[in-house]
Amino acid sequence: MKNIYLLIAVLALAFTTSCEKGFLDTAPTSSISEESVFSTSENAMMAINGIHRMMHEGHSSGTTTSWNGQGGYPTFCMHLALMTDDVVWTYSNIMYEDCAKWIHHRDLSHKYNDLNYYWKFFYRIVNNANKVIEVYENEQLPSNDQYAYLVQGQAYAYRAFALFNLVQTWAERYVPGGNNNQLGVIIRTSPSTEPKARSTVEECYSLILSDLNTAYENLSKVTLAKENKSHIDQYVVKGLLARVYLAMGKWSEAADAASYVIEKSGAKLQDDTYTLVLDRNCWATNTEWLWAQIAKEDGSQSGNPKSWHNFISNNNASYNRNSPRAILNLLYNTIPDSDLRKAMWCEDPYTQTVYLPKSSPKKAPWMSQKWILSDNATAAAARDVAYMRLPEMYLIAAEGYARSKDASKVAIAQDYLYTLAHHRDPQYVKSASTGDELAEEVMWQRRVELWAECGLRWHDLKRLDLPVDRGPKPREGYNQGGTLNGWGTSAKKAPWNDSKYLPLDPEASNYNMYGEQVVGETARYIERPSKNKNWQWLIPILELNNNPECVQNE
Repeated sequence: MKNIYLLIAVLALAFTTSCEKGFLDTAPTSSISEESVFSTSENAMMAINGIHRMMHEGHSSGTTTSWNGQGGYPTFCMHLALMTDDVVWTYSNIMYEDCAKWIHHRDLSHKYNDLNYYWKFFYRIVNNANKVIEVYENEQLPSNDQYAYLVQGQAYAYRAFALFNLVQTWAERYVPGGNNNQLGVIIRTSPSTEPKARSTVEECYSLILSDLNTAYENLSKVTLAKENKSHIDQYVVKGLLARVYLAMGKWSEAADAASYVIEKSGAKLQDDTYTLVLDRNCWATNTEWLWAQIAKEDGSQSGNPKSWHNFISNNNASYNRNSPRAILNLLYNTIPDSDLRKAMWCEDPYTQTVYLPKSSPKKAPWMSQKWILSDNATAAAARDVAYMRLPEMYLIAAEGYARSKDASKVAIAQDYLYTLAHHRDPQYVKSASTGDELAEEVMWQRRVELWAECGLRWHDLKRLDLPVDRGPKPREGYNQGGTLNGWGTSAKKAPWNDSKYLPLDPEASNYNMYGEQVVGETARYIERPSKNKNWQWLIPILELNNNPECVQNE
């Protein structure tokens, strides 16, 4: 029997990759026998804890095969967010810039081999989940006690979660009502590294749904108290089902799953989510959080490369603070002043309060304050990261029932939208819209409420077959951006505060204003997913070399 390796000090699986033998091979840091790990279901929970930890483990940097952005699932989400129209990369900078330009995911020779990293990352989760599932399928442990339900349920959920991210990223979109015979990704249901061809998109989604339903069946039997929000329970599974059904265009099913979470999970909208200034979105104690990365007490997530907040907080460590993350100005301009969420961004950092450390990084108009941290340190301290929040469920339920065309569910959709929107904006008036018009209201709320979270905007664009529209360049007669015009320098106030510069174009996008090397211009308007191959990431060369049955994307 093979060994399963655990980093004993943290009760976590420690898998590394062998380029010669394949992505899913394992090598020990320290090890104990599989018989010891899986002697009881309670002990088997250590394997699940290993996957929890793997979700946010950073990769060591310093070589051409890794970089500081390789920090597990949160940094993958950052990568996706910067590929959308809502999150703006302000100044030329090495880290993530090629993501924003839509170059990185289509360049097999890129010096930072993230294609390899992210592909490997999700298949490591698949492999570890398969090892746990196999133990119960082979009846090595009883499958009908509390810990067995807890362990099995989370293993199936993680396998589905990883496969969903793989097929969404490396395959063509799921076409509602179609046969979906387009190439998906490789399905592995056992801890094997044997060469295997890609399954279809339909086959991938079929397994995802099956795994999530199995996960729910197991976890709904668990009466043990949830230890912390890094663990997956039945409500997280229903939330994942809601996301998957959205991607498939199964509107009623998505809404039903989200409604279940709203009504049964016990999670509540928190009144101070958008009134607190510092750390407002950085702690899993928030009653809106359903699933989260829990910061490690040893502080090992506090700087490069392991802290997601290092990249998103804008009072972060290293040279990333020279490229503040900002909201698309054209979206920001649509947010009413009465909406509490508008304070998450700073339109004019020279006249508005920006909560930055003493060694202040660059300021940029419309920069994010959504995850501004209270620490005045040079490195971003360890914080929790939300993987799923209750507001997303309200929005899925509202969108799903709106798009379902079920007249009996329209009022429910309006109610769900109103509950969330009025909580954020006291002046919000309940919508009287129906159908697609109501759904569009929901989509606007998603863009504002879920800004930069879990790559959800990228998933939305792909599932709805919408292009990336980053807005137009400034018109002639307006400030054209760049340092020569005073826009791209942190030494001066923004151009609108200096009479010697031409005014900003109110109809132009801030993607095209900040620097001489314009970030947004190279990928300003990406065709919709059904028409543009660039929506499919390229499969890493190492996978193709080790698996001759795997076919590359176009």
